[in-house]
Amino acid sequence: MPQAKVQYEDLIFINCPFDTSYYPMFRAIIFAVYRCGFIPTSALATDNSLQNRLAKIQNCILSAKYGIHDISRTGLNAKRLPRFNMPFELGLFFGAKEFGSRKQKAKNAIIFDINKYRYQEFISDLNGIDIKAHFNNPYAAIKHIRDWLRVSSKRKNLPGETLLIQEYKKFKKTVPYTAKKLGFKPNDIPYNDYCGMTEVRIRILLSADRKVNSMSNF
Repeated sequence: MPQAKVQYEDLIFINCPFDTSYYPMFRAIIFAVYRCGFIPTSALATDNSLQNRLAKIQNCILSAKYGIHDISRTGLNAKRLPRFNMPFELGLFFGAKEFGSRKQKAKNAIIFDINKYRYQEFISDLNGIDIKAHFNNPYAAIKHIRDWLRVSSKRKNLPGETLLIQEYKKFKKTVPYTAKKLGFKPNDIPYNDYCGMTEVRIRILLSADRKVNSMSNF
């Protein structure tokens, strides 16, 4: 049976670091996106040697109504140089909204930094934008993403913050076992495989909830 086409209104572009130290935040973001009924998209989702990284990012941005942007990584590398990828991709997202088609002008995003006003020291052009602080805490990011999607999408069936975090904590405990079963190290799960694990676990979770609710009606 052919799968339903993924809709523009369901996709969320994730613009964040991909290094190992960011995994706790990245994985929490992916779980929150799926659990709220949306689908994440990232340049990591495709592996085509005929397409450069920028083209992949542009395709992701064009395909998604929503965006999650984390600009918190401002530290210098070993050569005393900063990382500009996240602010650059945020700029592309802004550009698509400002200069794109009518569909692109409907874009909506949440922007994260470590603290609420720290960004003013390194990207003052964003002054007046409501930046959300996650304090390097994945659970804070989950709460902000849930609240942002509830308002921006106007969908009424999103789980509450407390339930969402409880479910994610339970899911995290299953990751090492599932990773081992699939042949991966827990901290070295490819993006598409982790997304698949998350989707399956959420389907099981929702199926169990529906079964409990149906039994409570007797």
